[in-house]
Amino acid sequence: MTPKPSAFALLHQVFVLDAYLKRRVPTARANALVRSLVTDLLKTLHMRELGPLRVYPATDPRAPGWSFLQPITTSHVSGHYFDCEDGSPHIRIDIYSCATVQWRKAISALHKHLSLGEWRATFIDRQIDDTSAERLVLDIRGKGTTVLDEYKLSVQNRSLYGSKRSAHASA
Repeated sequence: MTPKPSAFALLHQVFVLDAYLKRRVPTARANALVRSLVTDLLKTLHMRELGPLRVYPATDPRAPGWSFLQPITTSHVSGHYFDCEDGSPHIRIDIYSCATVQWRKAISALHKHLSLGEWRATFIDRQIDDTSAERLVLDIRGKGTTVLDEYKLSVQNRSLYGSKRSAHASA
């Protein structure tokens, strides 16, 4: 007998991280590091792979590094690592999911594998179906696993629109 699926609500959450790293990631270690990172991140966030993880070496010598893309059952995780000559390696990570993105847990998993230095992040809870629900946007700053600042950038709800008629409809 097939187990009955658990309830699932589409949430559409996005976590975008831009971080300096305390140490470089040698290109030769990129595949192994990304595989370990993605496995740990998905386990931590209770997400599942949809397709194969792909790691791509940079082809533009002005921006050496690598990129990765991991499709997940609820969307994707992607990243771009830049190995800058000025000694400031950094990474850009995007986690988009139709399930909950627990960004604090993501920070811990990412730090474990990448040794985060100073970072900035944005968390977006991009609901549209329930117009009475808040659309939350957070601007977050930290270092390592420590969150230094967390600001709510905007909260949009029905009362801010004034009426159900959109600006688009009146154009």
